[in-house]
Amino acid sequence: MPELKLSGPSVAASASLRIIAAGIVIAALYFASSVITTLVLSIFIAFVLDPGVRILERMGLPRWVGSFLLVLLGLSAIYLIVYGLSSSALSLSADLPNVEDRLERMASRIEAPFSAIGARILSPGHTDHSVQTVRLEQDSPWGQFLWRGIGSVYVFTVTVAFIPFLVFFMLTSKNHIWAATLNLFPSERRQKAEDVIDGISSMVRQYVLGNVMVAALAAVLTTPIFALIGLPYSMILGPVSAVLNLIPYIGLVLAILPPVVVGLLAFDTVGPFVALIATVGVVHLLSANLLTPKLVGRRVKLNALSVTLALMFWGALWGGMGLVLAIPVTASFKAVCDNVRSLRALGAWLGEG
Repeated sequence: MPELKLSGPSVAASASLRIIAAGIVIAALYFASSVITTLVLSIFIAFVLDPGVRILERMGLPRWVGSFLLVLLGLSAIYLIVYGLSSSALSLSADLPNVEDRLERMASRIEAPFSAIGARILSPGHTDHSVQTVRLEQDSPWGQFLWRGIGSVYVFTVTVAFIPFLVFFMLTSKNHIWAATLNLFPSERRQKAEDVIDGISSMVRQYVLGNVMVAALAAVLTTPIFALIGLPYSMILGPVSAVLNLIPYIGLVLAILPPVVVGLLAFDTVGPFVALIATVGVVHLLSANLLTPKLVGRRVKLNALSVTLALMFWGALWGGMGLVLAIPVTASFKAVCDNVRSLRALGAWLGEG
């Protein structure tokens, strides 16, 4: 009687298993977004601070002392920035209802002619003045988008409180974490794994520090011009516009919106709005074509299509936080693909060619 041989899983079954696994991973990324974004942010911050810790270590300080000093220095810098902008931010938040009322009046004036035309078309020759308009209030979709991936205010507060501790422990235990991570790989692949992790850390440092410098220079150029135009709260709107300008493709539109919306409080003519839009546009062109290539470079090695898809994908999963983390996360994934034989084709597809 001939011996029966068990064949391996079919191609269709294997593809189905991969699709199911991908769906499980995406679902985990979505539902555990606050935990994952906290961990990813902490890892990226630790990558950025690690060279400073090594310098302090060479100067004779214990590693935990250097880690503590850099984390404390970072927290102090954030506190000073928040404290310096807090008064303007509080005044702006108090004036936001006035901006909303003015926008609603402008929208009603634009909507009124179209509503009248629609009423005549739907019921010609008859006007019913007894119709009442019922407005349903709901959360802003932009607010929902920005808070997705962060969670509630409580979750956000807890997350922010955990990040300094995570960064400190990652920096202090770097040698142990590094050795334990490399031990996860077979001995013949540890050198390649070390090279991949080194490449990712270098890419993250160059990307983060380069963008911080670009945003700082853009804020230095934008804020004085906003003040000269007479824009209220220029000290807070200049840096906000500069940071939003960093987002690829949609950064220009996002950077224009805050100063233009707040300008509705102070300007009644078209001239200041034209000056605001021109200022943001020129700074955007300068940043995109000169500052970003020089300071950030092509370290991420992603093509335009993969950057666009990354922004769409991570933005859909994590909202505003996804837009911030999309490029470094995708560039890190590409670095892994470039060094895994079965994923090299995907890495080449994501790359610049």
